[in-house]
Amino acid sequence: MRRISIAKTSIARTWKAGFLVAVATALCLAQTATEYESPAVMHVAGMLNCNCSCHLRMDCVMPPSGLCPVCKAARMRIANMQKEGKSDGQILDQFVAENGASVLAVSPGPWGNATPYIALSLGLGIVLLSIRYYRRLRPAPVVPAGDDAALSRYHDQIEKDLSKLE
Repeated sequence: MRRISIAKTSIARTWKAGFLVAVATALCLAQTATEYESPAVMHVAGMLNCNCSCHLRMDCVMPPSGLCPVCKAARMRIANMQKEGKSDGQILDQFVAENGASVLAVSPGPWGNATPYIALSLGLGIVLLSIRYYRRLRPAPVVPAGDDAALSRYHDQIEKDLSKLE
């Protein structure tokens, strides 16, 4: 009798563990990206500025909640417009018509992307040239000591002048 109750509890424990693993798996699969986080939506969202005062593009991820509600709503609209068959240009035109031209995120272009690296290279070049210049400098030559007779004469003159001051 005792063996049967032990077997039942071990089966119950195994069943509970299997159930918990199944629930955990389902929860993990439920966390997959939604349709408004697809690459096509993120491509269009990357061309738009958020108008919630964060001054970021709509493809950003903002901590701590993970997503700005304004960006989330705009991404959902972009996904719905793409489902309707609108092109990226039509979606951008509609956002510009509703929010003004400031909603478009203007990329800096090739010079805007290269400028920090050019400045870094110039600064590094200046540092290296100054190091080379200062490594070439030699200490001033040592001047031989002057005549002891001339020094003693000046010393005597100084002593006379100091005695007059007292």
